[in-house]
Amino acid sequence: MDKTRRLIYKKSIMYRFYIHNTAVQGKSAELSGQDAKHLVNVLRIRCGEIIELFDGKGLNLTAKVKEITQGSVKLAVIDTFAPHGESPIHLSLAQGMLKDRKLDKLIRHLTELGVAEWIPFWGERSVPKPDKKKIQQRMDRWEKIAKESLKQCRRSLLPLIHAPLSFDQLMDSSQDYEIKIAFFENASCSVKSIPNKNSGSFNKFLVLIGPEGGFSDREMDLAEKYGFQIYSLGPRILRAETATIAACALIQHFFGDLG
Repeated sequence: MDKTRRLIYKKSIMYRFYIHNTAVQGKSAELSGQDAKHLVNVLRIRCGEIIELFDGKGLNLTAKVKEITQGSVKLAVIDTFAPHGESPIHLSLAQGMLKDRKLDKLIRHLTELGVAEWIPFWGERSVPKPDKKKIQQRMDRWEKIAKESLKQCRRSLLPLIHAPLSFDQLMDSSQDYEIKIAFFENASCSVKSIPNKNSGSFNKFLVLIGPEGGFSDREMDLAEKYGFQIYSLGPRILRAETATIAACALIQHFFGDLG
């Protein structure tokens, strides 16, 4: 790519940055810390250039770089605009806790797929065991990953990330959802029947995916008692993280805005 084309390409990109709403005061805003360093040292932004800002709660701004100082970029707010990139349905994903850093990768993909709420839970067959000392650290990391994903996928609203629950606690908290769907490898009902069975106008969906070891029979019996419809994702045994992405994509396709 020649120099002229590179300049045109760069000017066509509107860089997006998360900003805490307290850093916006009327027509002024300020980026600091790592975001300011990235903006100046990596993206080589200059005074007069325009970027987008979002606070993850619906506030979206365009702003012009006004002043660059050590560790800070001061901006002049030009305009506000409505949230975009959000699904027409409220899709909540309840995910059995997985080992290692699999959940870190999943939260990025789920944010891209338009998930509004993410609820990790400890299943009977979850391999990792609860560690209260590390939970807040992991939640902070998940939120950071979700914010980074919002920049890339051009969503406006940060998914609500819950503290991990027990399976029974999850069931107790599931009663406010209009449609509740669990995916289970031993289910006899095909995923193809989901849109036929739920042909009404619904907005709040709760999708349930198990950990690496899957669900126990007790958990599925309890889910049925709480009104979950139980479906299979097909004849092949999928990894838990693959099943999660496939399930969310299917629900967004059937009821949301994917495809």
